[in-house]
Amino acid sequence: MVIIAKSAGVSLAVLSARNDPAATGSLLTGGLSAGLGVMVGILVTGNASGAHMNPCVSVAMAIWGRLKFSALPSYILGQFLGAAAGSALVLFLFYDTIVEVGPEVMTSYPGLAEGEVQLSFDQGVATFILLLVVCSVEDQGHTPPALLVGLSVATITITMGANAGASMNPAVDFMPRAIAALWRMSLSPFHKGGKFWLIPFLVPYLGAAIGVSVYSLAIQRVRQEGIITKKTKSVQFITG
Repeated sequence: MVIIAKSAGVSLAVLSARNDPAATGSLLTGGLSAGLGVMVGILVTGNASGAHMNPCVSVAMAIWGRLKFSALPSYILGQFLGAAAGSALVLFLFYDTIVEVGPEVMTSYPGLAEGEVQLSFDQGVATFILLLVVCSVEDQGHTPPALLVGLSVATITITMGANAGASMNPAVDFMPRAIAALWRMSLSPFHKGGKFWLIPFLVPYLGAAIGVSVYSLAIQRVRQEGIITKKTKSVQFITG
């Protein structure tokens, strides 16, 4: 909570100092759009596939034992193909105006953060927080899950997005970039920002793995020990 709150304050302060338009509402709009998009995805696919829209989440669930490793290839393939189809649809919907901003607007690029270490840490921490939320909703049964996860994605995007987009989803960052490259018939969407595209493509997996591991070891285990202790005390009380 401290990371999120302070990240929002710093991001907005720097953007305001630079007179950047992002300080006047685009971060809020983009964050809410991302969160609501995740919410809709969970509502539509939750009962069919467990709402696996993010390769990082799928890998983390496999590490956690909630998804078979043998199922990962099909899940990840579907996620990347879905992201490609969605990106192509967006370009079609905004065909008349996309030329004004360029198809690269669908992807993330360095913002406030500039160094590779900062950019990597930003992407990793954002995905780490996302997995803590996903694991808590899955393990503790918080409801409604679609709304809670969606609002969490919106919160992370709004507060950390100014750094480097806080994509948290390799499929949703890489495939729009690939579609933009096809649109331009050029690799320029991959060249902008140097080799930045590799960071949101690779680092979120590490953040997700750390997130699910921390939850499993530091939160789930404590909860289980607490439940066992309560049951033991209840038995002792009943038996006298």
